Amino acid sequence: MVVGGLDRLLKAHAADGAAEPARTAAGEPTLLRLGDWHVFATPFGEPGKGRVVAELTAADGSQAPIVLDEQGVLRPPFAPEEAYAGYVAEAWTTGASQRRVSSRQLAAFYRVKHFIPRRVQLSLRRGLIRWQGTPTFPRWPLDDGVGDLLRLHAAARMSEAGARELAFTWFWPAPYEAALILSHDVEGEEGIRLAVELADLEESLGFRSSFNFGAWYDVDPGVLRELTSRGFEVGMHGIVHDRSLFSSRDAFEAQLPQLRALADRLGAVGFRSPATHRVFAWLGELPIEYDGTIPHSDPYEPQPGGCCSLWPFFVGDVVELPYTLPQDHTMLTLLGHRSAAFWIETAGRIAGRHGLIHCISHPDAGYLGDRDKRAIYADFLTAMSERPQVWHALPAEVASWWRTRDAGEDDERSGDGRLVGDAASPLDLQLVSPAATRP
Repeated sequence: MVVGGLDRLLKAHAADGAAEPARTAAGEPTLLRLGDWHVFATPFGEPGKGRVVAELTAADGSQAPIVLDEQGVLRPPFAPEEAYAGYVAEAWTTGASQRRVSSRQLAAFYRVKHFIPRRVQLSLRRGLIRWQGTPTFPRWPLDDGVGDLLRLHAAARMSEAGARELAFTWFWPAPYEAALILSHDVEGEEGIRLAVELADLEESLGFRSSFNFGAWYDVDPGVLRELTSRGFEVGMHGIVHDRSLFSSRDAFEAQLPQLRALADRLGAVGFRSPATHRVFAWLGELPIEYDGTIPHSDPYEPQPGGCCSLWPFFVGDVVELPYTLPQDHTMLTLLGHRSAAFWIETAGRIAGRHGLIHCISHPDAGYLGDRDKRAIYADFLTAMSERPQVWHALPAEVASWWRTRDAGEDDERSGDGRLVGDAASPLDLQLVSPAATRP
């Protein structure tokens, strides 16, 4: 269930265009590749007449050409809306060869998890990472698939209008080039105390964040009041820390009343599923305003995947804020990084693409509750504080902005971005922010 789709992301208000002529899709959706770019869609059976700009290759070796037709209009070899849904709904997983644990194996693990020593659990997770490997798609830690699709779609609209640029509503409030949000999942009672210490660190460096609490432990209302009075946000992390919410439709519906009660008790409008387990369409039914469960690209979770989007999107009426940086547990514990360099580098690449930098971490012992890991996180925050062009916001603020932007409401912070370039080189179109053209 994707509401709106690619044009809802682009929000273009010039060069209305490219009315795609009637063409017939051939077969089933498949993974198509052009260099490092992969897209999941149903290729059209017959290419249009004109000059072939580029050719995508399917798994069976067949070609799907991008054509500049005799009228100079760019014709993609698939429906862009289908391709966009293939990304954000992670439909591509049906066509990609990515190793993953079965539902039965996950269910068995969660039944015995509490009896397995922590060091053994970590050993199992590292073994799982070695077995899963690093896939070629989605690329990790960053896959600009949706960005490339956006360029292709914009190029088609520009060619229809005979234009070399396309104006659209910029992704972020003026004068920002990108956005940053920080969110934390509190895994146990010890993490509640440590959450306040982590909030102290963030506040000292000029940041605020969201803390997601679960229902499997008691949360002191005084802690909630302290966090919110200091400008922090409180969200939900589920009823039980396992995959039960998304294990079946009956289980999902059974937990919805409990989630509504938890949201009321916490005053929460945001959610992240335990261990990022998910069923895409069901996320839109949760009693929330935004979700932060879907990864941009994460091959190392029990449910690996990725939406390949650096921007928010809608699942039903819920704003999805994909997490776009490796989680602290993945980077610092499972992969063994000893500095913030990888976080800082990846965040810089996301900012350069004008995307959402979304960092997930945990205040608990074994995570940022450990002094050395918290020091690495502090280094990351210090580096982010030196980027004035990046909007430092709470998740709820970004979700609210995305709704305002989507509705086209008048907002003095809105500005026009542009996609500039030649339709004959669609993937080379450049995103130009309002700040880049301001005198």
